[in-house]
Amino acid sequence: MLCAPRLVRAPRPIVLAALLCAVGEFVLMVPIWWPALLFGLKYNWTGKLFSILVSLLVIYKFKWVSPLETGLVRPQPGSWRVVGAVVAGLATVQLVSALITQGYGPSQAWESFWYQLTMPGIAEELFFRGTLLGLLGRAFPRNLPFLGTRTSWGGVVSVLLFVLAHGVTFRTGPLQVVPQVQFWPGQVADLVLWGTLFLWVRERSGSCFAAMATHNLINSCLVVGRALVR
Repeated sequence: MLCAPRLVRAPRPIVLAALLCAVGEFVLMVPIWWPALLFGLKYNWTGKLFSILVSLLVIYKFKWVSPLETGLVRPQPGSWRVVGAVVAGLATVQLVSALITQGYGPSQAWESFWYQLTMPGIAEELFFRGTLLGLLGRAFPRNLPFLGTRTSWGGVVSVLLFVLAHGVTFRTGPLQVVPQVQFWPGQVADLVLWGTLFLWVRERSGSCFAAMATHNLINSCLVVGRALVR
């Protein structure tokens, strides 16, 4: 609904963003539909790699959006002073929170750590705060004040889609019409918080790489904290 008014004025980026979301969800779910592609691992490494490949093709092959628009640039000079302090504080909160929750089993700990250290941050930030935000940036002006920086309604949409992507799935197969929805209030609040943080880091630093590093740090703190209580 947020995108509907802009569909008339700037149809191409909105349509491409919708197509990107559909393709991104499809390639992410392929290993879930055909478990052999998981290669016996607990996490969906293959789906995340497919997602990264789609984003890179969109940027460098099909040129739907440019590297600059996706934030594949160095962080702006001086931005890490503020960004680093905020991220370090929230990472500490995440670690402490994880220490008081139930940990992963020993057989899962190492795969969990290496997966969370790499895949979600790279794949999801390249998609949500990279290609998707870059496309939506062509339709929505960056004119919303946002904690010392600016974002757009495209940024708001990217956070909402980030939340939905973690609870709305098509697990039974590619022909599934009605998705499975698995949300609870605590999960939604958590996803909104982190999605907003990653967007802020992206906008404040001007770099998708900074958002990737932040995402992977937050996820790694969760895994390390839970592993330490075992």
